[in-house]
Amino acid sequence: MTNKSDKTDVYFSEYSDTLNSIMQQQEKYLPELKYFLDTEYTWSSRKTRSQQKPHVVILGTGIPEELVMAAGSEPYWLTGGSLGSAAWSDDIVPRDTDPVSRSILGYIHQPAGADFSESLFIIPITSDSMRKIAYQLKDEGRRLCLADVPPDRSDNKAEEKWQRQMLDMAEAVSAHTKRRITKDSVISAALRASRARCALTAFMNVSRERPDIISDAARLLVQDSYYRTFNLDEWTYHVQELTERLVEMSRRYVHAGHNRPNVIIMGSPVIFPNYKIPFLIHDVGLTLLDTIDCSVLKQELIHEKNCLNGSCERMIRNIASAWYNKDASSAFVRNEALFGHISRLVQKRDIEGVVYHVLKGQIEYDFELERFEELFAKYDIPVFRLETDYQYQDVEQLRIRLEAFSEMLTQNRYKEVRKAK
Repeated sequence: MTNKSDKTDVYFSEYSDTLNSIMQQQEKYLPELKYFLDTEYTWSSRKTRSQQKPHVVILGTGIPEELVMAAGSEPYWLTGGSLGSAAWSDDIVPRDTDPVSRSILGYIHQPAGADFSESLFIIPITSDSMRKIAYQLKDEGRRLCLADVPPDRSDNKAEEKWQRQMLDMAEAVSAHTKRRITKDSVISAALRASRARCALTAFMNVSRERPDIISDAARLLVQDSYYRTFNLDEWTYHVQELTERLVEMSRRYVHAGHNRPNVIIMGSPVIFPNYKIPFLIHDVGLTLLDTIDCSVLKQELIHEKNCLNGSCERMIRNIASAWYNKDASSAFVRNEALFGHISRLVQKRDIEGVVYHVLKGQIEYDFELERFEELFAKYDIPVFRLETDYQYQDVEQLRIRLEAFSEMLTQNRYKEVRKAK
């Protein structure tokens, strides 16, 4: 049997190995990347974990963090992503529980880890897995604030239900932090979150066009580090600094182009440090344009100062509504927000293939696969469904299948060239 010390070593090695692999793919030296590498490294380090005493914890990415920040607390995100932390939940949940849920629970129960004894856990109920986590934490006597995402946007009462829950959540966080939420605190928090999202959007737009300067995996690392930073304003500054360097280097270095077909990942979220699929996509000769997951539309949620008016309650309601209409989680019967985003994306970007990523146990991501396949078929974009988990035993099998998909996309490209002639 693996002891707790061995599991901790596996956890830390997983982060270190992923960071090392990212640096090996990074052909050009970018000193500005160090901040983001350090951010992930610090998050995983034993010393940092043991010193943390999170005040407000958000499970997943389905909660508007500006409402937490308005109550005077920086959110502490638990998003999963680690095979190592999943091992810490072996004795808590059935082994067939999806890896994201197991990873989140494992992190909470890690030996000599963060002290969650005084934490308020905010849990958006986006799936059965999140419901299982809520039941488990409730049985342990944790402080919980649940937000049940209304699954049908066509219900004329759905938005009101979500607004009411966000008002209740804001009140619960305020009581927990003992900091009153005011109009000024809501405006300040909304603008801070907006600046961070604007910075990330600008970075993604620039970096996506220059994989010869910054690798696909490094781009994902920067994106993921939003959920690992302990200082959002500092993070925003460093994203802006990195973007400026990329713009400057893009002017200096001529893009030589590449022959790699462009693909996107959809379905279950790809979360650091488990970059098994992005690494394989790179290894088989593909370029990863985007990962389209439950948090993708968050980047579009920008609050303009002149729109932040009215009473404090009205502003909270407006933020809640904007968030609900941008939610791309698996909570919905028909996820029109995500479908609309993908419909616009295929018309703007040169997408040649789709890797539809499904983690074992997250069957909800399969519910709308047929609808997306029909959409991509209109643009002659092949879809490759890939089911896996956080284990690495299936890497070679997946590599063979992805190589075949890559070869097919390459052949499709040659056919298009011949047609053009």
